[in-house]
Amino acid sequence: MLPTLALMIFAGCMVALQAPINAALARTVGTLESSFISFTVGAVFLGLMSFALGKGQVLRLAETPAWQWVGGVLGACMVFSTVLAVPRIGALATGVAMILGNLFMATVIDHFGWFGLPSVPLDGRRALGLACMLAGLVLVMRR
Repeated sequence: MLPTLALMIFAGCMVALQAPINAALARTVGTLESSFISFTVGAVFLGLMSFALGKGQVLRLAETPAWQWVGGVLGACMVFSTVLAVPRIGALATGVAMILGNLFMATVIDHFGWFGLPSVPLDGRRALGLACMLAGLVLVMRR
């Protein structure tokens, strides 16, 4: 469990770096363009990683339902949203707001057991955790 938590903390650090880097790129090439460039570079990187380390099952994509393809669109929306938000509300508020949204949706997914996951009902502790994150967002917002 600890290696997985460490990996996700590392991934969170990468997201925090990505937002201001993409915002800086946007100042040069434009907001939508910087999102496109970021996603294209990421897609090329993942393509190379898949070629080098993958299981060679990309052609099985035709066997998957179309709704499973939407992940890339969701990721692109996230990148575009952070490019817009960072210059307006700062990197910290952007990150906390994004994490709050992530946690809210994760709570709904867990509660209802969507996507084949086991159901983990919302209880008082989880609700308190979400409330603490909301309080954190209020505290870090610029005035």
